[in-house]
Amino acid sequence: MHVAHLLLIVVLFVGATACIITANVIFYQILDEVNSKRPAEQQFSFIFVNVRAFEITGEHARLFPESQKRKLMYTWAGVGFAIGLIAFLSGATR
Repeated sequence: MHVAHLLLIVVLFVGATACIITANVIFYQILDEVNSKRPAEQQFSFIFVNVRAFEITGEHARLFPESQKRKLMYTWAGVGFAIGLIAFLSGATR
């Protein structure tokens, strides 16, 4: 494997990780918005929040139908997973 090929794989994985982190930051912004509209006893806890991610985004869609954050989050996550898959396949074929 050439050094340039290895460097490309590393850059792709770093880019994929950055995209996934960005999607995660947007998700926690969505969580904060949803919790701001719910009573204190009905707010979503930060513990095991990923298990309820679709419930939280559904609630966000109901409370904030005009918000573009969900689309932005899914786009960043999709791009991150696609770049990660490309990096994995690029490294696996050599």
